[in-house]
Amino acid sequence: MATARVLPVAMLVLAAALIAMWFLDRPKLAFVGEADSTQANDMADEQPWGPLNWFHNDVIIASHKTYPLVLMIGFCGYGNVLLRKECGDKPYPNWLFGYPICFIAYCYAGATASDIMFVPASLRAMSSNMVFCVFTAWYIIIQNSETVYRFCLQKHNFIFLTTWWLCDATRASLCFLERSVSPPWVAHQKAVFCRGVWQCFIWCAAGPILRVTDRAIRGEPLPKLDALQPNSLNILKFPLVCMFWNMMFYMVYLWKFTDCELFSDSPHSKSMVQCGVEHPEIYAACTYVPCLLHLGRAYHQLYFGSGKMVFGDTFCMGACHSRG
Repeated sequence: MATARVLPVAMLVLAAALIAMWFLDRPKLAFVGEADSTQANDMADEQPWGPLNWFHNDVIIASHKTYPLVLMIGFCGYGNVLLRKECGDKPYPNWLFGYPICFIAYCYAGATASDIMFVPASLRAMSSNMVFCVFTAWYIIIQNSETVYRFCLQKHNFIFLTTWWLCDATRASLCFLERSVSPPWVAHQKAVFCRGVWQCFIWCAAGPILRVTDRAIRGEPLPKLDALQPNSLNILKFPLVCMFWNMMFYMVYLWKFTDCELFSDSPHSKSMVQCGVEHPEIYAACTYVPCLLHLGRAYHQLYFGSGKMVFGDTFCMGACHSRG
């Protein structure tokens, strides 16, 4: 009863804080490389307003320069739902451990691991007040509201939530890939191909590995590796494999099919961050295609397969075995 009375008040406070942070942090950059946004703004000004134009220009294309709130909400929501699902549909056993573990292992695993490996500074995911507010709001709601949690798990709602998550995860994977290949904080840093390959592995492997570690901490049985992620190259069937090869394709495309002269000693060679900003069409395509594949995969599994829910980055693992 006490939780039921406190929860609405907490939600109002968090909502007010979220709105305040939205206005205070709008000019602030996060999760992006140092790139000129003039071109993107000019393109957006030339387009008539509409929901699709808004989503394409002000959310996806703009995410090269900012971290859109609309993507952040879905991303943090999925991570918190995944945490509770992994705990057998129950709240995490300990709030003091559950809060940071959810952030590091279930929400921003790839971003955290990438920053540890490639960024000589504080973790960017933990340096944004907006991320903090959105994540905290979702954590309190999902951990305390059975109604909201069950609503998110309804089959069509859950497919939408995983696609929402995948959209942000995919565009972020491309941004982090650009910065790992050509670190914007190092002047005249030459692009290095192998850093991009390592980034692809780290981004895709960090989440599942950290979540298995969490299961070990909680004393839960660990899934076999071939069940967690089958040894396959099938991008149509396995979301994690699709994300890996999508990142590789993006890097190779900018290298071989643009005039950026990546990985060359030419004085006209551009950084991968700059090259990506100058070719927003491939950035958008590499964000949309995995989402469309996921929608097709999820509904095929729902109506023509086993009927089990498909998570965004791996197949169902651990406690995730219920039907949608």
